[in-house]
Amino acid sequence: MRMGFDQIAEALGDQARRQILLELLDHNPVDGPEAFEENDARETEEYKVELVHTHLPKLDDMDYIVWERDYDNILKGSNWEEIEPVVRLLSDNRERIPNNTF
Repeated sequence: MRMGFDQIAEALGDQARRQILLELLDHNPVDGPEAFEENDARETEEYKVELVHTHLPKLDDMDYIVWERDYDNILKGSNWEEIEPVVRLLSDNRERIPNNTF
């Protein structure tokens, strides 16, 4: 099922989700939430909670990723081919977009 650009924009609408999708460009699978932790311990716990309860489930529901919780893996989902060109475009143009995009 094709999702359309509005759903792609929603998936890309948060920095954490962009980081997850960007990491999947070159790495499949990606280690679970620990792969995206911040440096500050307090921020790390808050960030991990957001990943586990918001961002990973959202991308999984959209089938852009498959989050294998039992194995702590994140894989490209069945709709990956739809979002991949947009993620690649952002990645290829990092120097031209704001620093806090990813």
